[in-house]
This record gives sequence, C-alpha cells and structure tokens, in this order.
Amino acid sequence: MESRDPSQGISVFSVLRALKRRKFYVLIPTLLFTAGAAYYVTKLPEHYRARTLVGTQTAPFANYLTDRPPVPATTTVQEQLRTVRESLFSPSVLGTIAAEFPRAALKSGETKPIDALKSEIQIEVEGPDAFYIGFEGDEPRQVARVANRLAELFIERTSDVHGQKVELVSTFLDEEVERARNQLAGQEEGLKVYRQSVAQELPERLQTNLKFIETLQEQIQNKTDHIAEEQARRSASIDELKTLEDQGALQPEPLEKTPADINLEEARLRLRQLKSHYTSEHPAIAPAEKEVRDAEVAAASTPQVRRAPSPLRMRYFALQAELKSIDQRLKSYAQERDRLTMELSGNEHRIDATSGYETTLDQRAREEALARSRYEALVAKQQDAKLNQRAEKKNETTAFKILDPAQQPLAPFSPHRTRIILLALMASLAVGLGAAFLAEQMDSSFDTVEELQRFCNLPVLSSVPKISNHTSKLNDKKSHSPELQGSGQEEITTQQRQFFQKKRLVVLSDPHSLPSEQYRILTYKVQHWMAKSGGRILVLTSAAGGEGKSVTALNLSFALASSFDERILLIDGDLRRPRVHEYLGLEVKKGLSDLVAEPDSGLHDYITRVRNVDVLTGGSLVTNPVGLLASNRAREIFARLQKEYRLIVVDSPPLVPTADSHILAGLADGVLVVARARQTKRELFQRAMESLESANLLGVVLNDVDYGDTRYAYAYHYYQRQYLDRG
Repeated sequence: MESRDPSQGISVFSVLRALKRRKFYVLIPTLLFTAGAAYYVTKLPEHYRARTLVGTQTAPFANYLTDRPPVPATTTVQEQLRTVRESLFSPSVLGTIAAEFPRAALKSGETKPIDALKSEIQIEVEGPDAFYIGFEGDEPRQVARVANRLAELFIERTSDVHGQKVELVSTFLDEEVERARNQLAGQEEGLKVYRQSVAQELPERLQTNLKFIETLQEQIQNKTDHIAEEQARRSASIDELKTLEDQGALQPEPLEKTPADINLEEARLRLRQLKSHYTSEHPAIAPAEKEVRDAEVAAASTPQVRRAPSPLRMRYFALQAELKSIDQRLKSYAQERDRLTMELSGNEHRIDATSGYETTLDQRAREEALARSRYEALVAKQQDAKLNQRAEKKNETTAFKILDPAQQPLAPFSPHRTRIILLALMASLAVGLGAAFLAEQMDSSFDTVEELQRFCNLPVLSSVPKISNHTSKLNDKKSHSPELQGSGQEEITTQQRQFFQKKRLVVLSDPHSLPSEQYRILTYKVQHWMAKSGGRILVLTSAAGGEGKSVTALNLSFALASSFDERILLIDGDLRRPRVHEYLGLEVKKGLSDLVAEPDSGLHDYITRVRNVDVLTGGSLVTNPVGLLASNRAREIFARLQKEYRLIVVDSPPLVPTADSHILAGLADGVLVVARARQTKRELFQRAMESLESANLLGVVLNDVDYGDTRYAYAYHYYQRQYLDRG
C-alpha cells in the first residue's frame, strides 16, 4: 500500500466543518459552566467599600541623600507605600479599630479580630502625592466610619515616627560620609600602585616588538606554503586512488573455475528445468537432486586457486602508504603554524596595550577626582542636615493629612455578577474550543473522500451518505409481516418497506434517494469490472467491525440484480457472526457452513430467494471457520456456485482481527474494502491493507459521508430539490 502525506493546510472551511462536527464539545461546557457561574453569583453576599483620601506633605530632609533636585511626590508615595502598610497593619492601630468597632472585626471562619481586619483593609495609590485607605464590610455606614478612623490613626502614628526619621537621615549621612572617605583613600592607593606597575613598560621597546612580529609573520607564511604543497600532493593521491578503485583495484582476484564447478552448475541448471516443468513428486526430480548433491561434494573437495595480485592493486597499496605520510606532515606543519600564530597574537596584544597605559592613568585620575568631589559634597550635606535637625525639633509638622473623608457607599462594591458570568462564558468557550481541538487532533479517522485519497492510492469507487434507519408513516398496508422469503419482483408492502428502512436497505426502501444513487454508481463500476476482467466472485470486507460492509453488500446485491437479468448470489461469509439473515428478516436455517460440511447436497436446500437475489446465509456456527474456509471442499463449493451464477457477492469478516477474509480474498476475483467516515482510523486501515496484500483489490467504498461539510454539497442539494422533492 502506498501512503501519502495526510497533512493539509487549515482553512476557514475546515475549521467551520470541525466546529459543526464537534459542536457538543463547545456547547455542553459553555452551558454548564455559565449556568454554574450564574447560580454561584446569586449566592454571593454583597460587600461595601469606603475610601479616605490621604495626602502627603513635603519633608525638608528628603533631598539630603542625593545630588539631584527634589524627587517628585509620586516617587515618595510609592517608596513609602511599604511604610504605610506597616503602620496601618500594626497591632496598635488594628487593636484600636477592633475595640471601637467590634462588629467590623468579626468575620466568618476567623478566630482573631486582627486577622479579620487585615483582609478588609486596602491601600491604593491615587496620584503623585495622595493615596486611598479603604475598608470593606457588610454595612455601608460602618465601613465609612472605619475608613475615616483608620486614616486618623495612621496620621497620628506617622507624626510620632516623623522625628525618628530625621534622626535616621542624620545617621545615614554620617555613614555615607565615612564610606566616601574610605572610598577616596582606596582610589588614591590604587592610582599609586598602578603607576608603579606600568613603570617598566617603556615606549623604547616598541621597535623591537614590531621587528619580532615581522619575523613571526614570515615563518607563518612559510608553513602555510608547505601545507598548500602537501595538500596538493594529497589531492593528487586521492584522485589516483579513486581512479584505481574504479578500475577494480580493490576487487579480489577471481578464483580459477575447476571442472567440478562446471559440473555443479550444469547439474543445478538441469534440476531447475525439471522443477519448472514437474512437481517435486516426479520420478526425475530425485535423481537430479542427488546429482546436484554429489557435484557439490566434489566441488567442495577440489582446492581453489586464486590469481596473483595485479599491478593496479600493488600501486593502490603504495598510494595508501604515501597518503598516510602526507597526512603526518600536514599535521606537523599545522601544529607549528598554530604555535607561531599564538605567539604573534601575544606580541600584537602587547603592542596594542602600550598606547592604552596613558589613557588608563587618566581614567584612574578622573575617578579619584570624582570620589574627592562626592566626599566634599556629602560633608557639606552632613552639616546642613545637622542644622535642619535642630530646626525640626523646634517646629514639628505632620507628613500626611486627610484630603477627602470617606462617605457612606450607596451601592455594593462586590460581587460583579455580570463580569463573573461573562468571564465564565469566555472561559467555558475556551475550554470547549480546546476540547474540540484536542478531539479533532486525536481523531485519525477519514472525514471526506479527499482525505482517504490523500492517504492511500486506492480508488474510492463510491461515497455513500449517511442512511437513516428511522421509519416513516406509509399508507400501504398490504402485509402484516416483515418475512421476505418471496421470489420474483412482487411489489414491496408498507411493512416491508419500513423493515428495509430500519435495516438501512435503502435500495429497496427508498430507491430514488442519494444513497441509492451512490450504490447504482458502485453497481456500474462493478459491472465494468465484470465485463473487463470476467470476474464472478466479489468479496466485501473492512478493517474492523461496524463499518457497514454487510449493509453495503446487501444494497450492492439488490442494485446489481435490478440492473441486469443475470443471476446474483449473496453469501454470508462471516461464519463467526453471520448477520445477513437478520438484515433480511430470514429464519435461521442451513447455510454456507452446512453446505461446505455436506458438499454433495443440493443447492436449493441452502439458498433462499429474496426479491430477485439468491441468498446463502452463514449457517450453523462452527468452531474452526478458518479450517473450513481453507479446505478443498470450500473451493469446490465456490467453483460449483460460479457455474450457476453470473456474480457472487461475499460478505466477509473484518481483516485485522480474523484470518477468514484473507482466505476468502484468495478465492475471489475482486475485493472491495468498506470504510466508515469519522470512524475508520488511518492506522487501522493501513494495517488492514498491508496485511491483505491482494492483487485483485478493486478499491474502497466510504460510508456515512456528510456531503453538507464538503465544497461540492451543492450538487447533491440540487439533486434533492430538482429530482426528489418533485417526485
């Protein structure tokens, strides 16, 4: 079986087709998750939030730590956000709130009031110099009172800490001055040491180094020339070796053919000629085989003589030895050149570094000057900070103040029911689409005829749409039994038509439908095959069970019988699980297994006439169906039936799990493989085709094809409107 690449580009049409096929993967999670979210939000309690706007005041000590202008207030608020949180969440502030508002401190599932309050307090930065202190709770009036009280307690606490920060700034400046002094001393000592280390690198050595570099470059060029010469010799030797190999220098010297070898070849030739005309039991075969064995013994005992080595072979070995010598010289030259190159690089680096010593000295001098300037600036700020520290002690100011007190909220802050439902809807859609995508990626079945044709080189003889087995109300009530053991072309009753429709025998129940037309197309192709090849036995099989091969065999048989006057026989070849009698509503009676067991019996005792098709059911269940079908009696039965019928359609078991179909395929003139769209897996189908290895394989019949998902669906809709709906 020849496989092709099944991958193809993803288009909008294919995506829509996949969504239509996997719609329940998207709809079910969407409905369940959205309904669950809607039910969940109705049970959530309402929460209210009140916020107090607090503003900052400029601290006179804030600019002593840097040389830059005063920092913006927004940076100050963000840097102090951690301090604000620590102040609000301190035990003194939370303890005061818990004592003044005991109901606000209570929370379900919490045992400590302070832990409950921490989860209800929010801090949000509003602008460059302001932030909000918020509080959440169940009562609107209480949350406003708690938010204002939190802001008041925070301002009181920060006022006490303000003086401590001034002391910290002064201490910090003292530490920075000491650190700058040590850094300046280190810069001066480093500059002194560096001057001493480069004193020996004099510019007078520059000319000597340049002369040495020229000598190294000449030596490297000499080695490079030697390497080029040796590589040329090596290439010439390799070319000559390839020429000698093409002339057969590596081929072993042929052996001298002895008379015993000539006799052995003649004996083997006579034996092959006899076996091509006679079987192994023929009297002339045994003496010929004995003559071959005797000739083999004589040839094995005769010593073989090999010719002396040729001049080409001797020259080949000499070139190989010379090639090894060249490789050794090339390796030696390359190592010497690498050593010289490294020495050259070291001297060049030394010359390049000579000009950078003066630049390095200048850089170090500038760094020492910058360190001295920073030290002097910090000393000046240290003096200013001490002066302002004395001023702060005389005139204390607060760092924060209330800009906008909290008001009683008019509407709850949470839950956001609409937002939760929308998020659940989007999440469920994502889950559903992901599940649909995953299911589509894991599904390796064939969806359309094109996918099957891209996967293998077998022709698709027919693509049958899905056949509905739902019965419709009909007015014709000529019969009250679905028993179909009649003959001829009598009219189908309403009850029979409903039975046929339930069993999906659409050729009889609805002969003008789209599936019936596809079966007629398959009938035409089978007739063309019969006329071209003269075949009489057609086997229908599939890769596994449940792919519609029995329904295909039945519909094909009735379509063939109605298209020409020749006799048609349908055989249920599935001796393990015969189903044809169930589809036709026949009573269980003797069938194929019984006929093979008693091959001398008359055919009329085993064959039932259904409409214009003769049916041979599976018969009694047997313990060894493989042995029964592989017996000579089965071959005789099929040969006997070929004389009676123009075409024999055999419904056989699946290919992969059983060996019965392989035996029946060997007895048949043609084999049809039935596959089901969106069910037959690619790997299972490929395994079945590889195991079949039948040269009389006609093609594939694809069942349950959804034409509405294809680009050529218009043609079938046109037939439905113009031909069926008007009928």
